[in-house]
Amino acid sequence: MALGLRKSWTMKAAVGNPEVLYLALLSCVLTLLPAFVPIGGGLLTALAPFPLIVLAVKYPWRYAMSLIGLEGGLLLLGGQWQSLLYLGQCGLVVLATSGAIRRGWSISQTLVGSLMVSFGVGALLLAMYSTFVQSPIQPLVTRYFDNVVYVSQEYVRAVEQLQEGEDEQLTALVAALPQLVVAVLPALMVMGYLFTNLFNYILVRRYCRRRQPPLMLDPAELTCWRASDYLVWVFLASGAALLVPLELVSTVGLNVLLVTLAVYLLQGLAIVLFWGRRLSLPLGVQCLMIAVIFLIAGPLCVIVCTAAGLFDLWVDFRRQRHHPLLP
Repeated sequence: MALGLRKSWTMKAAVGNPEVLYLALLSCVLTLLPAFVPIGGGLLTALAPFPLIVLAVKYPWRYAMSLIGLEGGLLLLGGQWQSLLYLGQCGLVVLATSGAIRRGWSISQTLVGSLMVSFGVGALLLAMYSTFVQSPIQPLVTRYFDNVVYVSQEYVRAVEQLQEGEDEQLTALVAALPQLVVAVLPALMVMGYLFTNLFNYILVRRYCRRRQPPLMLDPAELTCWRASDYLVWVFLASGAALLVPLELVSTVGLNVLLVTLAVYLLQGLAIVLFWGRRLSLPLGVQCLMIAVIFLIAGPLCVIVCTAAGLFDLWVDFRRQRHHPLLP
């Protein structure tokens, strides 16, 4: 009887509301396709939380939870244990982000909450996974580490082909990459989750605002977002830790420093978008201009945006203007 009622409201939700069906199909494509067809898996996996978060925000929890259970069952039948672990991490992001949005949390609170839930419960799920399949956690970490090192070395080799006369320096850099990646692996994981969760949050905001009726989430504008003023003390403390002649302290300081720089990079990008909106140009043209600039001078743009985010505490680059930059 209970199963019949569950099927009844599921079919009614899918047939009576096309949006639920579209979001469910999109979620299945983003979650299941990378598991069985290794094409664009990284990008699709990064976007997987988006439709589930929308379902959890706009509709009852059971819609998103039932869909996650269905996808988990299909992965289980297909023997995709590793993809099942990724789905569990995706479910944590969905629960944390949608719960924060439902409670009216700010952008910063939502991102911090999603990170804490992802790493806290995610570590527990990883331990349960390794116990269930009778496989230690170390091979999973080693496989992730090998992938990161491989991508980094390929990037450096590509740069080596473009530059001449610096073969010895680049060769030494390639040889030192494994040790460097091991040292900053925690920071890389935090930054990966930070950027992925933020990207999905932005997609959810834009989607909910453009649908009818529009659903307004956090009233604060993303282009006006800024990190806490107290973060600068964390930045200074982590920089000072690099000077301590203890390997453990300097390694922790390096990881914390990289995470704070990533936060200031996001604040710098918000400043760029803030002034970009003052241009009398369509949004598509603005995004195209920013993409072209980053392709031409990517590293320089990253440095400039990070510095702008850091010094925004004292300079306040986003002083309000009441007229556009272009007539």
